Amino acid sequence: MRALTRPGELIPGDGPVPVATASRRATIRIRNAGRFPAYIGSHFPLVRASVALEFPREGLEGARPALPAGATVRIDPGAEVELEILWP
Repeated sequence: MRALTRPGELIPGDGPVPVATASRRATIRIRNAGRFPAYIGSHFPLVRASVALEFPREGLEGARPALPAGATVRIDPGAEVELEILWP
């Protein structure tokens, strides 16, 4: 018989945790046309990103950067980056 758990206690399972798969992936080029550095976070919806960031926004509803949880990408003024995005 298993012992009672304490509130908030985590009990690891047997085997790997399934990873949520993306329904679609793409790579886009983003340019910062602003005067200040811009950051894009791992769970931020791209269509709500700063207007100083120039990239094709059509069709990106529901897309987010393909970054590890909590990660960000810094885009300096005038810089251009390629960013992989996904639709969960």
